[in-house]
Amino acid sequence: MSEQPPAPAVDGYHRGYAPAPRGPERPRRPAHTSVSGRTAAILVTVVVLIAGVALLNLVDVAKVIYRPGPVHDTLGESNGRPIVGVEGVETFPTTGRLDFTTITLYGGPRFPVSAWDWLLAEFDPTADVVDEEQVYPPDVTAEQVQEQNTELMLNSQEGAAVVALRADGETVPEHILVAQIVVDAPASGVLEINDEIVSVDGTEIATPEDVRDALQEFEPGDTVPFEILRGEEEQSVQVPTGETDERTVIGVYLASEFDLPYEIDIDAGNVGGPSAGLMFALAVYDKITPGAMTGGQAFAGTGTITSAGEVGPIGGIRQKMIAAEQSGADYFLAPADNCDDVRGNEPDGLTVARVETFEQAREIVEGVGAGESIEIPSC
Repeated sequence: MSEQPPAPAVDGYHRGYAPAPRGPERPRRPAHTSVSGRTAAILVTVVVLIAGVALLNLVDVAKVIYRPGPVHDTLGESNGRPIVGVEGVETFPTTGRLDFTTITLYGGPRFPVSAWDWLLAEFDPTADVVDEEQVYPPDVTAEQVQEQNTELMLNSQEGAAVVALRADGETVPEHILVAQIVVDAPASGVLEINDEIVSVDGTEIATPEDVRDALQEFEPGDTVPFEILRGEEEQSVQVPTGETDERTVIGVYLASEFDLPYEIDIDAGNVGGPSAGLMFALAVYDKITPGAMTGGQAFAGTGTITSAGEVGPIGGIRQKMIAAEQSGADYFLAPADNCDDVRGNEPDGLTVARVETFEQAREIVEGVGAGESIEIPSC
């Protein structure tokens, strides 16, 4: 067997091409295991901000925040029911709007304010921040706040109905009751809860204001003759007096009970407090009297109402004006006693009218609604 010559090497040259020449060896890049200084600073800042926000949300502060709340048309409906309903007497069609305004309140025992909420509110042009002690008494519970707001709203609704009915010529009897007696008050041991006050020093009593006015005829320390109805028994009692803020007082809180001639139902939903009284009264009056008071105009407003038709101040007036303007109201009825907070805070395009009584508010709404050229009192 003859020996075969070795097979030629098979390489690029044998196949007719040459391998590409290798360039100089390029250094390998190390694995990416670090960040730039700028990126690191950004990451640290983000972590610190997140931790700071979380910490601020865990810390409560003794502050109360006022913000504009919802607006409700007292001539309209809520959940398919009229906000103001009247039964047992003829009612009349209405037009336009009579909005009652609200505020959203953060703070107190029901809705504690975190430090983060407080910080955001300080940069919110529609919000106001005040110390909690200016709004809530110390040691008050969330349940007590809710109960008080509900009671104030119910009293406001009843008082509004009374004012509207009396403005329409109805006679509405009013009974003045002792609702609460202050601890160690001059009247303690003499008057009792639910005593009905008939007269003071011979003067018949028709409203709580009558009692307060009658007491000012006496010096603090005097004893004042009262006629009261306790249960079904009429009694004569001698009530001692004291002094508070240079006024003669007996140390009791008074409440009114009314005998309404027909049923008036006011449904404000979950809104509490007394500040819608004025607008409720206007709505009731508009429904039980011929003609639409507003003439199709959009009114908003706020203010407590007494059975004598006096309009009282409320809190959060600036936020309520903002809410009214945002809802499209043209006119806003503001209590005269709130003028210091109204002045300089009126939103552009909103005409703010200063009112002291129901009659004054009614005349403004009727005058504007009729297109009359009336002078609207301002703050």
